[in-house]
Amino acid sequence: MKLFTVKNKEAGNKKAFEIVKDQVLKKPDSLIGLAVGKTTDGLYKLISSDVVKNPKLWKKIKLFQIDEKIGFSPDSKISFNFEIKKELKKLFNIIYPKNIFLIDGTEKSKKIINKAYKFIRRNKGIDLIILGIGPEYDPHIAYNTTGKSPLTSKMRVVNLHPKIAAKFVRAIHELPQQGITLGIKDILETKKALLITYGKEKAKSIKLAFKGKVDTKRASASALQLHKNLNVVIDNNAAKFIK
Repeated sequence: MKLFTVKNKEAGNKKAFEIVKDQVLKKPDSLIGLAVGKTTDGLYKLISSDVVKNPKLWKKIKLFQIDEKIGFSPDSKISFNFEIKKELKKLFNIIYPKNIFLIDGTEKSKKIINKAYKFIRRNKGIDLIILGIGPEYDPHIAYNTTGKSPLTSKMRVVNLHPKIAAKFVRAIHELPQQGITLGIKDILETKKALLITYGKEKAKSIKLAFKGKVDTKRASASALQLHKNLNVVIDNNAAKFIK
């Protein structure tokens, strides 16, 4: 594991961007797995800015959405599909549609999973996966709920932690109960992983993931200790318990 501890989120975004761009420079047609959320928004802004400056560099990139809420269409503003397209609009505008895999949360899960694995196989695996980490009550990666995500888990439908689901509520009928996600085994099979997180509220999550043995019943993110090429970018606040 390569651990990069930085001053703040701004510095972390810059370091994470360096890692992503280095991957693109080394392999212009890389397949990149995308998480989405408040943690990744700054990184995606930097990528978008660089796309404007260097469109030819990014044109052959392939993108893969790693998780989604079940029951929500790509047009729903709380779907990850919608958020990814919004945050990386400039990148989506220049790459070939055939090089993009996005999840439609209204499709049948079996169909989603079959299409996902076909896309991964066609591109000979995920070259770089970008991940965040969940809060201390569920230190998950992708939607791999802690306690229900063994090391052998593959892409599947999962029940969301109630507190995780509640974060997305706009109206009670829009409360997501389930998600679909790449499994722990899938994530460990990626060629490179980049985990980024910032803030004191994630310090205990990082501790649970990287202090002590691998235990997915305690923290599904602890499985990343087994990844053969893991890069972790966190700020001083998130690194509080592992310094």
